[in-house]
Amino acid sequence: MNTKDPLVQKVINRMAARSESGIKKFGNTMDQADKTINEWILDTQEELMDACLYLEKLKEELRKKKDLWNLKNLKNK
Repeated sequence: MNTKDPLVQKVINRMAARSESGIKKFGNTMDQADKTINEWILDTQEELMDACLYLEKLKEELRKKKDLWNLKNLKNK
């Protein structure tokens, strides 16, 4: 699938690549995956918890960069 929006296209391409990787790793597609509803919910919760950790890490990195930027500006005054 192609789209005129480059950001959407980037996401589509990454999802397709991730799907291929998952098929190679697990030997089936998501559609073929045989999990209970509870297992799907647990998988989703774990992925979202990971996402929260990634966001917290990014916040820390941005804070550090801001602190360094502020220190550099203080020295230049």
